[in-house]
Amino acid sequence: MLNEMPILKAERHQLLRAAFVDSMPVLMGYTTMGFVAGVLLAAKGNLVLAPLWAFLTGALWVTGTMNFACVSLVAAREPLLSLALMTLAVNFRYAFYGFSMLARWKTVPFFRKCYLILMLTDENYALEAACGEENSAHHLYYCTILSRLNHSYWVIGLTVGAALVAVLGHIVDPETIRVRTNGMEFAMAALFLVIFTDQIRSFLSHEK
Repeated sequence: MLNEMPILKAERHQLLRAAFVDSMPVLMGYTTMGFVAGVLLAAKGNLVLAPLWAFLTGALWVTGTMNFACVSLVAAREPLLSLALMTLAVNFRYAFYGFSMLARWKTVPFFRKCYLILMLTDENYALEAACGEENSAHHLYYCTILSRLNHSYWVIGLTVGAALVAVLGHIVDPETIRVRTNGMEFAMAALFLVIFTDQIRSFLSHEK
C-alpha cells in the first residue's frame, strides 16, 4: 500500500535528486524543442498574446508533436473539434502507457492519477518504467517529481520561444520572421531520426 510508511525528509531529497538527474537529458530536449515550437506558434500562428497561448498550450496540452502540428491549424483558425480529434489520434498510444502503470498507481487519488497519466510522454514513461524503486510510495513520489520537472521544461521552452518572437516582432518585420522560420517544422522529425539512429547503433553495439 502507498500509505504504509511516510516518506522521510532525507528520502524525499534523495528521490528529488534522482528525478532531477534522470531528467537532465529531457531538460535539454524539451527546452530546445519547446523553444522551436514556441517560435513557430508566435511567428506563424497569427495569435494575439502568443506567449500567453504558448504557456497555456504547454501547461494544458502536453504533446510535443501536436504543438508543432497545430501551428498551421491555428493559423487557419480550424475549429476546436478538429484540433481535439487530431490530438486524440496523434496521442492515442499514450493510453497504453497509462494502462501499464495502473496497477502501480491503483490506490493513488483520482486527480493525481489523471495528472500522472497525462504526463506519460515517451520520455517520462521510459524513465518511470526504468525506475528500480521497489517501495510504492517512493516510486509514486519519484514519478510525480519527474512529471513536474519534465512538464516545466516544456512549458518554459515554449513560452520563452514565443516571447522572443513577440519581442522581435516590435523590432523586425513580422513577415521577415515568418520567412526566417521556414523549415523549423522539421526539427521534431529530425530529433526523432537522431534518437532512432542512436537506438539502432546502441542495439548493434550490444549485439557485438
